[in-house]
Amino acid sequence: MTKHLFNKYKHRLNALDEDIRKLALKYAEEFYVYDKCTKAEAIDRAIAKAEMKNRKL
Repeated sequence: MTKHLFNKYKHRLNALDEDIRKLALKYAEEFYVYDKCTKAEAIDRAIAKAEMKNRKL
């Protein structure tokens, strides 16, 4: 479901490493569903959160 939900943002996700991409999709779905964000905002927040988690910040 997540891949189809954020298919429009594929070009942004393809630039990420595989592990960060998976985390970002997971977080984006959570932000979109539970926090009632737009898809664009959910992707932005998810990528930032996944990058910070990967770098242990």
